[in-house]
Amino acid sequence: MNLYLGRKGFYTDFELIQRVGSGTYGDVYKARNIQTGELAAVKIIKLEPGDDFSIIQQEIFMVKECMHHNIVAYFGSYLCRDKLWICMEYCGGGSLQDIYHVTGPLSELQIAYVCRETIQILSLVVPADFGVAAKITATIAKRKSFIGTPYWMAPEVAAVEKNGGYNQLCDIWAVGITSIELAELQPPMFDLHPMRALFLMSKSSFQPPKLKHKTKWTTAFHNFVKVSLTKNPKKRPTAEKLLMHLFVGQTGLTRRVALELLDKMNNPDNHQHFSEVDDDDLECWVLAPPTDWIDKVKFEPPLRKETEAHIEMMGACFSKVFDGCPLNINCATSWIHPDTKDQYLIFGTEDGIYTLNLNELHEATMEQLFPRKCTWLYIINNNLMSLSGKTFQLYSHNLIGLFEQLKKPGLASQFQTHRFPDKMLPRRFALTTKIPDTKGCHKCCIVRNPYTGHKYLCGALQFGIILLQWYEPMQRFMLIKHFDFPLPSPLKVFEMLVVPEQEYPMVCIAVSQATEPGQVVRFETINLNSCSSWFTEMGSTVDAIHVTQLERDTLLVCLDKNLKIVNLQGRLKSNKKLASELSFDFTIGSVVCLQDSVLAFWKHGMQGKSFKSNEVTQEISDPSRVFRLLGSDRVVVLESRPTDNPTALSNLYILAGHENSY
Repeated sequence: MNLYLGRKGFYTDFELIQRVGSGTYGDVYKARNIQTGELAAVKIIKLEPGDDFSIIQQEIFMVKECMHHNIVAYFGSYLCRDKLWICMEYCGGGSLQDIYHVTGPLSELQIAYVCRETIQILSLVVPADFGVAAKITATIAKRKSFIGTPYWMAPEVAAVEKNGGYNQLCDIWAVGITSIELAELQPPMFDLHPMRALFLMSKSSFQPPKLKHKTKWTTAFHNFVKVSLTKNPKKRPTAEKLLMHLFVGQTGLTRRVALELLDKMNNPDNHQHFSEVDDDDLECWVLAPPTDWIDKVKFEPPLRKETEAHIEMMGACFSKVFDGCPLNINCATSWIHPDTKDQYLIFGTEDGIYTLNLNELHEATMEQLFPRKCTWLYIINNNLMSLSGKTFQLYSHNLIGLFEQLKKPGLASQFQTHRFPDKMLPRRFALTTKIPDTKGCHKCCIVRNPYTGHKYLCGALQFGIILLQWYEPMQRFMLIKHFDFPLPSPLKVFEMLVVPEQEYPMVCIAVSQATEPGQVVRFETINLNSCSSWFTEMGSTVDAIHVTQLERDTLLVCLDKNLKIVNLQGRLKSNKKLASELSFDFTIGSVVCLQDSVLAFWKHGMQGKSFKSNEVTQEISDPSRVFRLLGSDRVVVLESRPTDNPTALSNLYILAGHENSY
């Protein structure tokens, strides 16, 4: 088996050149055989205490025995301290995902060729291999709660705990799913959270997926998908039988098909570009928006000269960062670029999403990241979530990629102004993507469950709500649940509340008058953990301005001129940390919670009060200006305009030295 124990064997045979990727179980490196100069791929797996090495050895034996020109060749394995090095044939052409990232959807002939070559391999697999593979997976998978993705998984694999085992026919299902992926650039259900996809596949009512476009593909292709995605594995064809199907048995499936595909990836300029779609149907951008969409807002004279002070203070707590802004701003957030460490303010406006570099205020310039109206923003792991468009929908924006494009707006790329046909794009690689099933979303809220660490996004649609969960391996929010029922109109309150014993948060959609003794208010909530009785008849509502969960059983409710600290049942709380009520002399417009105090904003200013002592901590009052809170996620951003001219250019400020703590 060529399994060496210790360093000597590895360094005698191979040297690492560079890391080329990382997978579920470890990193993959490009390497070279020192003696022959032959390239290899080295997968390095860190072994954990308790891993059954004899099971892993069985996998190595199994891989060694699989010899076929379509299977990556096995060179040898090496055990170096607590790491296992598995050396395989190096495939420099890249994965099919790498290829269709560049080329777009494969042609039907190319898909047929890939499927035929894959099915030829499956005829080598014997049922016994799956028992070994299952043990190997269990051995290494125990270190994580969820490994891999279920999108290519057969229903019998998804329901294995309920229905028992599975055999090699599950790979026939995977071939069918792959054929759809190559045609549509992602497998079915790819926008669902993996656990949601597993749940749906394991239900008895689950229906096998089909190709979306009936007329685009031949009858043979449609039938191939139908046959390979036979739900009952006992009726699903074997590899030998599937090789007889017309789709993979057609003429013209020669090696030239694969070579042409590689040439299309390596020399895209020599091939036909993708057809364009209307801007209204924009699905996403692969590299960058068209250059004529890159807009700037710049004013002369600039806010300050190089030698002048960076900021102008408003009162004792806010600093001016932009003077005379013509944009109608709806929301704002902030972001620090992980490479440059520059801090940016990001604004959602009537004219699109704009950014301002706080480290270059002398430029007095905002640059456009996205050209559509935006009303809500949130940043997570260098991803910007937004509510944008004419008919509002959730979007996800890759901030690092978009900022990279701002540096080179003249980039001549086929991807700048061309779209993939049929509005289908590989969302995994795009800089801006629509979140499916969110059209018509008009309000959003985010919460992190401190007990599980899970982050949730809830969106209000016209006739219900959707719940998405952040899935770290894929770096995006994915659909968990959808609930259909009427929401209050207007929807003044929309916040998620975490309940310790519940997996999913509750959604507060209104605040009503107290109905029980000792209550101050009553929270009207929807239970996302239930499949029924989500919603009870609403009482007489009050005009709540703001609801925030401060701690496990502590909520802040803003009503007119008062802030009340209550528990989940709506009863006043009083302890050493928090006063039970805070009163103000003005009608509160918006609220920001800091570590030890709360900021209450009103038409002509702001007043901060201590949670503990109820004393004023900071204050701004200027009857000549109208103030409006734009955002409080990470950095508090404020706007002001002249009272006597509400349509005049605005000034923008940030709260100096404070970050939102909740």
